[in-house]
Amino acid sequence: MLDFDELNNITDLFPTPDVNPEEMSTDALAYLGDAVFNLYAKLYILVDTKVQKLHKNVTPVVSRQGQSKILGVIAPLLTEREKSIVKRGINSKGAKKHGNDRQYMESTGLEALVGYLYLVDKNRLAFLLKEGMEWGEV
Repeated sequence: MLDFDELNNITDLFPTPDVNPEEMSTDALAYLGDAVFNLYAKLYILVDTKVQKLHKNVTPVVSRQGQSKILGVIAPLLTEREKSIVKRGINSKGAKKHGNDRQYMESTGLEALVGYLYLVDKNRLAFLLKEGMEWGEV
């Protein structure tokens, strides 16, 4: 059980799994990234306690269209390594579930990047998500 008195940092609240992200499947990275991105989007948009309004405002952001848009915004900021993670996500088996739906494939690429950065560099992840969400107030 987590002892809240021993938390040194809010990131201690969320355990970091003992895994090598370089050895994880792209679909596993995207699965993790989906969870992280959904939580981030909900916290970012949390402006009203009415769940119905929160859900209405978050849904477009976490949709394939919203995630594809965010990827387009942050793409110029990505390092070569980050671009390769996105490309792996776009070309993954999980991204092909909906055929050649480009937005779904790009959203899977973003989710893979989010999962990867959650494991290796949370500061970089925070920077990219903030940039992506603030541009045009997705």
